[in-house]
Amino acid sequence: MARFSIATDDPGAVKLWSSRVALDTRKKTYVSKLTGEEGSSMPFVTKSDMEDGPGDEVTTTLIAKLRGKPAEGQEKLAGRVQKLSRATHKMRIDKHRVAVNVGDIMDQKRVTYSLPNQVRSRMSDWLAEICDEQAIMTASGARGDGDEIQHYPVGYGGFPNALRAPDASHYMIYDGSRANATALAAGDTLSTLVLDKLKLRTSKQLGDVAGGKPVKMEPIQISGGKYYLYMASPESMFDLRRDEGPSGWLSLEKARMGAVGNDTPIVKTSKIMHNNVLVDEMETVVKFNTGYGAGGTAAASRNLFLGANAVAVAWGSKNRKQDGNRFEFMDADEDYGEEDVIVVRMVAGWDKCTYAGMDFGVIANDLSFTKST
Repeated sequence: MARFSIATDDPGAVKLWSSRVALDTRKKTYVSKLTGEEGSSMPFVTKSDMEDGPGDEVTTTLIAKLRGKPAEGQEKLAGRVQKLSRATHKMRIDKHRVAVNVGDIMDQKRVTYSLPNQVRSRMSDWLAEICDEQAIMTASGARGDGDEIQHYPVGYGGFPNALRAPDASHYMIYDGSRANATALAAGDTLSTLVLDKLKLRTSKQLGDVAGGKPVKMEPIQISGGKYYLYMASPESMFDLRRDEGPSGWLSLEKARMGAVGNDTPIVKTSKIMHNNVLVDEMETVVKFNTGYGAGGTAAASRNLFLGANAVAVAWGSKNRKQDGNRFEFMDADEDYGEEDVIVVRMVAGWDKCTYAGMDFGVIANDLSFTKST
């Protein structure tokens, strides 16, 4: 059996193999359907400023809207000239790498399956999960201590951009009526009341950045429809389904099926819709095992209420122009060339969009939930 190596004399072999892994990764990544190019109204936006050029930091400037009464009639305009109010957001990119040893020639002779195919499958799994976990931790502003985040240890603070805890205007415990985490009760689970209160909060964000108030949270625009997206843990979806009952749940399903843009991935794969809020279930969610309820011994799930441009993802692959991929694959070896090692590297950064110290497109929603056991 020939020894496996992706770095053959034909440079097209590496390009083809890398492209297949990248394609598999995009298919397996949950947040890919929620991601759009910069300028779109998707929850996760790709910033491409550093893909082809030098630098490891990108700055985005927000120009706040003008406010105030105009000069009317014979009123003097002199002395009432307004200045544009600006807020900036900076984020960085850096390397994220993994290496896989695929064994020597005897390892390959002892198995009946294709080691290259197994490496490709496992690498795409890993890349998809890394991208999802980074995106969700970034939007949540924490890693938490639940098992749903599999690849990053408890206490992880983000790299190269620190995880940013939600500000008061973009953080809601239950329906907003709980003053702090210890006030969360066991029955404070997901319901349509929570969705309505989150939607109500967005309507009260009037965009006075200069006055210390949050920028208005914009909905996601999909094929003419405007929606917010609520990403719930499986346990929270269970609670919502039980709260609504069979007939109520059916009505929510029908509302989703009748939504504008039902043929788009973000709408089509959502479970239900209520009050123009799409609700979907995601396994990768931040959980806190303690710190809630009386005595701080109860757990909570941090679900996410998403609008446009909640999280920015920046890439810096030097080969983006050549191979169309954001992942770089290299062939290395160990034991004087006896064992093949495949190295994958991505140069990337995830950061929550924040302006003037406040979040932009996400509200973190902490809830009690029914445990699976």
